[in-house]
Amino acid sequence: QGIVMLTPRAKALSSWLAGTEVAGFTCDLRKRTLAMDTDIDTKYLIAKLNDVQRAEGAVFEEGKDNLGGLHFVSVQVDEDDDPAGFWLLRTFPDGL
Repeated sequence: QGIVMLTPRAKALSSWLAGTEVAGFTCDLRKRTLAMDTDIDTKYLIAKLNDVQRAEGAVFEEGKDNLGGLHFVSVQVDEDDDPAGFWLLRTFPDGL
């Protein structure tokens, strides 16, 4: 399971992500948000989710749970372009 970010500024976003300690991405279905966790205690709001994105977020979170927290993020200009950045991530349950 993963997230593909499509943006005309893929190189700039990838450079910024490379400079952070990306820990993982989470969809909060109740708040309808996609957030990026970095380092120990920093969280960035990436997007507010509409109804379709909320359903996709539920599939993402279910798949992530089935894979033991394993997920990826890819940053690209468009669907046909090669990734400007790619991260394979794993989140762990709270308390570990």
